[in-house]
Amino acid sequence: MAIATATGGSDGVPGRARARAGLALRVLLAAVFVAAGLMKLAAIEFEVQGFAHFGYALWFMYVIGVLELGAGLALLFRRSAAPAALLLGAVMVGAAFSHLRAGDGVLLALPAFVLLALLAVVGAARRGDLPAAR
Repeated sequence: MAIATATGGSDGVPGRARARAGLALRVLLAAVFVAAGLMKLAAIEFEVQGFAHFGYALWFMYVIGVLELGAGLALLFRRSAAPAALLLGAVMVGAAFSHLRAGDGVLLALPAFVLLALLAVVGAARRGDLPAAR
């Protein structure tokens, strides 16, 4: 059994490099979700048409916008990154399902799947910050 040290993980990746990579991923995802949330809250025509295409009410677009904006910002903080990734992961599952249900095909659902995978990386890396993990 390998033991992680203060300077690196058990796989040889230095802890500082891993922390920087995790922060970079969280910042990137935060930028994506904050932008997406703001576009929904601003009722950009593309977003309005998308939610109509899926058959959702306009108020639902605003709810998703608030969730994306808030959880996107929460990704920036280590302690709230795991719960934020979990919440945004659920939103991405819903987004992928919405595309598939609407007959858009896998290619249009692909961005949601990619974001879901990246959120899973963040969630796994910060899983020790989840309340049940303490």
